[in-house]
Amino acid sequence: MDKAVRLDLLIAAVAGLAVGPVFLSTHAIVLLTLIATTSIITSGLSIVTGLAGQITLAQAAFCAFGAYGASLLSSHAGLPMWLTIPVATVMTAFVGYGLGVMSLRVEGHYLALVTLAFAGIVNLAILNLADLTGGAVGHAVEPLAVFGYALTSATALYYLSVISALIVLWGVFNLIRSRWGRAFNALRQSEVAALSLGVDVRRAKAVAFGLSAGLAALGGALQSLQTTYLDPVQFTILTGVSYLSVMVIGGLGRLSGAVIGAVIFVLMPDLLGAFKTYMGLIFAVLLLAIIMVGPSGLAELVSRRGRFKPPETIA
Repeated sequence: MDKAVRLDLLIAAVAGLAVGPVFLSTHAIVLLTLIATTSIITSGLSIVTGLAGQITLAQAAFCAFGAYGASLLSSHAGLPMWLTIPVATVMTAFVGYGLGVMSLRVEGHYLALVTLAFAGIVNLAILNLADLTGGAVGHAVEPLAVFGYALTSATALYYLSVISALIVLWGVFNLIRSRWGRAFNALRQSEVAALSLGVDVRRAKAVAFGLSAGLAALGGALQSLQTTYLDPVQFTILTGVSYLSVMVIGGLGRLSGAVIGAVIFVLMPDLLGAFKTYMGLIFAVLLLAIIMVGPSGLAELVSRRGRFKPPETIA
């Protein structure tokens, strides 16, 4: 697609998002807000898995770190949410970096099992540290206030989430084309080749995990402002598997796959209606069909190109 056309489409999309709440129902605004926050979470997977080639099932656990971290700092330390959200994001990024360092000796399905175990530990910790997290009962989330104005309306949260998502996607877009993006891409294709090019493989893996964890924490914290309540059920192992699955459907090899995956993750339960009971089955069939027909995901099929596009050229 011509660059000028792509720019025009991007400007039109941003303009549509800006004026959307004027014409949309409250339900549609809520769904778009969820898509925006989920896009932030899945964009982290586009870095660690799609770009760096490291399989992780811990994205929901990092979401929990961000959501619970921001909320607990606010309720127990008395700090405002506009401060605790970035603090929780940075702290979670360091946790992700640490997990990446500890997982350096494993790869492939063994790495997936390590991240799966980590996700299980985090969920169990939330359930058992009831005095701190509220346990199975859950934990109420303080609203984010700016200049004394609490952002609680659907429209306010919409603009906060959409602007944050656009900034994150723009940042990931530039990361892909940076020196780090090229290092991640080399790591995904071959660790031996990456080493021969002078890439610090150990550091690159850890940084990819850290960035992915930070984005998951940010998305989880922003999402908690919308749900207003934290429940351990939101951060189970199954949720982490679902995030990775929708990224496969959307397209791990493209940044646009993060947005497509987020749309599927949010809209599928809403669109199924009475058939929501069969969501697991329908989702599994969709995943299998995508793997068989277009392994590179819906983003690749939409582009109508017959070959996989390297992540560093992704739009």
